[in-house]
This record gives sequence, C-alpha cells and structure tokens, in this order.
Amino acid sequence: MGPRSIAVIGAGTMGHGLALLVAKAGYKVSLVDLEEGILEGAMALIEAEARWLEDMGELREGGSDLLLQRIDPTVDLEKAVTGSELVLEAIVEDKEAKAALYARIAPWLGKDGILCSNTSYLDVFQLAPRELLPRFLIAHFYAPPHLIPLVEVVASEKVASHTKEKVVGFLSSLGQRPVVMERFIPGYIVNRLQRAMAREIFHLLEGGYATAEQIDEAVKASLGIRIPILGVVQRYDFTGLDLALKFLENPSIQLVSEDKIPEILREKVASGHLGVKTGKGFYDYGGKPLEEILLERDRKLLELRRFLEGR
Repeated sequence: MGPRSIAVIGAGTMGHGLALLVAKAGYKVSLVDLEEGILEGAMALIEAEARWLEDMGELREGGSDLLLQRIDPTVDLEKAVTGSELVLEAIVEDKEAKAALYARIAPWLGKDGILCSNTSYLDVFQLAPRELLPRFLIAHFYAPPHLIPLVEVVASEKVASHTKEKVVGFLSSLGQRPVVMERFIPGYIVNRLQRAMAREIFHLLEGGYATAEQIDEAVKASLGIRIPILGVVQRYDFTGLDLALKFLENPSIQLVSEDKIPEILREKVASGHLGVKTGKGFYDYGGKPLEEILLERDRKLLELRRFLEGR
C-alpha cells in the first residue's frame, strides 16, 4: 500500500516527469510551482507524453485521460503539502532555495508525512530542519523518469528503517528500480561516473581529438551495447581480473584528473544554445517542437527498455 496522496514540488525538467510517473501508477498527485505559466507548460508536456504512451500501448485505451485527471497543477504550496503523505521535491539545485523550502513546508507536513528530495548531488540532510530528518530521504530519479527506472535512495542515520522500506515500496510500485546506497556521497553512483566521463568528453572536444558526433557514435557502438548486459563492474570479470590488473599497471594514458569548467560549454551557454529546449546545442534540432524532440527520444528509450525487460 502506497501513500494515498502525493505532491511534486517543482514542475521543471524532472518535476513534470515525476508527476507523470506517479499518475501513471494510479496515484493522485499535486504538481506545484510558483507560476501558472510554468504549470501550463508542464501540463502540455505531460499531455503529449501521456497520449504517446497510450498510442504505444503503455496505457490502456482512455488511460491518458485518466492519467491527466489524477494531476492537480497548483501554485498553492501549503494546500498541496498539507494534503499529502509523501512529497517529492524537485526544485532548482540551489542550497539556499532548498533550505528555504524545507523550512517553509516543515510545519505543514503531517507527523507521518515523508519528504524525498530529487537532488543530484547536494547533502540536503544538512539543509533541512531537525524535525524533518527522521522522515527525509534522497530519492534521485533520472530523466525521463517514466522510462529510466533507476532511483538512487539515500537515507540519513536518523531515518527509521520502516520509513526507508515504505519509500522503497512506493518507488517499486511506480515500476522503478530503487538502489539503496549504504551511505551518502555527493553524486551517488551514476552521476559520479558521468562526471568522470564528462572530464574526458570535454577534453576530447576542446583538444580537437574528436567531434561530438564521433564521440557519440563510438560510445553507442560499444559501451551502449555492452553496459546494459554487463554493467561497469561485471565486465571486469569477463575481461579477466588478471588482465584488468595488467591494463591498469600499464603506463598512464594521462586521464584528466581535475574538475574545470569547459570553455566550449561556456560558449554554448553564452550563445543561447542550451540543447533541445532552445533547439540547438552540440546538435541542431532543425526547429522541431520540443514535444516532438522528446517523443523521438522516448520512443527509442521505450523500445530499448522493452527489449531489456523481455517485453
């Protein structure tokens, strides 16, 4: 049995996807943001995705209408939190903003209510009021959450085991695959691996060693096929640990070992080329509407997920 009522705070890139995911699983959800315009944009994306899911057979006939009826877009934060047993926070990655939100909602969340943050790397346990800590966890989803099943779950020492179990059960009821970490580390598992890859990606781009298209083609034709089957640790067993040790004992290939902001990324942002949301980033999306770009991506992700799940 999951919570009877859920609120998602933040209707941006992750928030609207979380509302879709929760409603798809049959729950009623309040989707909260500061402005009606943001909510209208979020609901347009949710509707487009819901119609597509129905067309793809992921929802039964008429299921998209039922899904949309379960979502209540609102700017009334107090009402949404007060009426919810579980709150998913998905606002901007800013310490001050998150701390202010937690302090604001603490008096409104019922004594048995649970708060989960979708933060990508922040130690939000240091930002929340003390009274929230026994029922406050990190539940880090990946975009788009209705197609990418991973949720990295992190709990502080103050969280009771039954509370953690309740959150894991809820996430599983959404069709997600929660991975409960042993303890907090910034970035958790996947973002740490992605950050390490980012150093090399931008080094290759800025050094003129390869283009964006060449890097993506190389990864899709190798790691993209192998990782879904072997992960990144088990592949060492198939390589042979003796050979893996020998490779690591070879002379260094001089990997990038420091974090620095890539100039190529600064230039893209300064030019207003932010990726799919502006129609151009490292790739040019030819003026296609955002909904069309996202659905094209999601069709491929759904086909891969169905294959991996044997559907």
